Amino acid sequence: MTAVAARPPSTLYEVETLTDEALRDLLAYPETPAEPRLRANFIASIDGAVTLDGAGRKLGTPTDRRVFTRLREVADVILVGATTAGSKPYADLRVEADAQGWRLSHGLSPALRLVVVSSRGVIPPHLLTATVPPIVLVSASATSSARRALEAGGAVVCEMPEGQITSAAIRRALGDLGLNRVLVEGGPTLFSHLVAGDDIDELCLTTSPMMVAGPARRIAVTPAHVELGMRRRDVLLGDDGTVIVRWIRR
Repeated sequence: MTAVAARPPSTLYEVETLTDEALRDLLAYPETPAEPRLRANFIASIDGAVTLDGAGRKLGTPTDRRVFTRLREVADVILVGATTAGSKPYADLRVEADAQGWRLSHGLSPALRLVVVSSRGVIPPHLLTATVPPIVLVSASATSSARRALEAGGAVVCEMPEGQITSAAIRRALGDLGLNRVLVEGGPTLFSHLVAGDDIDELCLTTSPMMVAGPARRIAVTPAHVELGMRRRDVLLGDDGTVIVRWIRR
């Protein structure tokens, strides 16, 4: 596999010409990350909406879904907020056999982990029935009963300092757990929190080929302007009109 750093600064790819293996190689994290690398993945319409009729999946395309799966397959862990964790796709993070082989050959475990950020220590109960129990980052102010319920369900509970869990604390906790290839899937509240804390290293942004207008929010909303300088790394084009750009920190 060609190392990430050896690729040209910005390269254009036609997704349909790439095999799943080639996509994994393209989207792979640095081979031996020494600390957590937080890569976010979002989809938006041409006019910047993150949902259509309240659901992001309605903006999805075949190209986006294919790349979305490959992004998961090259990560150690998916990081989400408690509200986002309630959606069905997080109940069982399956990794297909061919992807497991790729993961093992690149130093990853065969299973994909889920980390949920919940200050109160409350997550959807169905997550506790997953094959691989989730890791839950809770505030020290969470009730003991909430922590006991998580532990009884098999979750790994990591206690953070009291109050709102900071982006820096999330990064430290992931590093302590040895989870350095991090895929942030939202929702917008958690992503905005990480952006405000200057803790996003990459953004894979899908532009869905539609305009929707309406009241939908942006992928990140903060009380004050935040400036994170980024540069374009890879551009993926789908025959269905989808454009996916991978942005990395300068």
